[in-house]
Amino acid sequence: MKTLSTLLIISIGLLTGLNTSKSTVVNALEGAWEIESVNGEKLAHRGAMLIQSPYAFYTEFDVEKKTFVGSQGGMIEIMGNKMSLKVEFDTWNADHIGVEYEITASLKGSQVTLNFEADGQSYEMKLNRSDNGSGDLAGAWRITDRMRNGEMTAMRMGPRKTIKMITGTRFQWAAYNPDTKQFSGTGGGTVVLENGKYNEHIEFFSRNPDRVGADLSFDYKVNGDKWDHSGLSSTGNPIREIWTRQK
Repeated sequence: MKTLSTLLIISIGLLTGLNTSKSTVVNALEGAWEIESVNGEKLAHRGAMLIQSPYAFYTEFDVEKKTFVGSQGGMIEIMGNKMSLKVEFDTWNADHIGVEYEITASLKGSQVTLNFEADGQSYEMKLNRSDNGSGDLAGAWRITDRMRNGEMTAMRMGPRKTIKMITGTRFQWAAYNPDTKQFSGTGGGTVVLENGKYNEHIEFFSRNPDRVGADLSFDYKVNGDKWDHSGLSSTGNPIREIWTRQK
């Protein structure tokens, strides 16, 4: 069974099939989804897909075993009743980076069915909605400023990027360079926003499985398209970051 090429293609399809209005389709399909089956078969691991235009990420992992299986993601664009996804990272197969996929989708209630072709094979994938991508931090964000030696410093914007997806209940960040096909890492899990606090529970971390199960809390505030994020990192060091919403 294919996992990533297939699953990321899903993100493309997830945003298709409702009608030709980009905003309508995105609003209907943005958020977090869990894979139910691929061609009628259950996945061996959990599969979570986050869709917040203009990005979509898909990841497989096992919380109990603290296992990161793989992840794939990239930029999405809706074209009528279809969706295109241009892969920017793929831990399963770097040869997929730069490839564009198309998919169709049908949404019924809280489930979407995707039909697409990947690597010469046809697939039908069923996904169940986890949330609808609501909240003041719902979206795709890119880190643009970071505190260094006590001062905020603008980061140089090049091909290497760190993107963080946040939906109503889940988050995932990924650091990668689509030009060189270098993948630096990813992590994600569940998130709760309350009283100006951003609280995350880590369910997978590609670079260090010992981080799985950790709970982190940060202060946050949103001003337009800027997200100010501060607190202590998972290693206990103070951090402050500015993330800019991607459109």
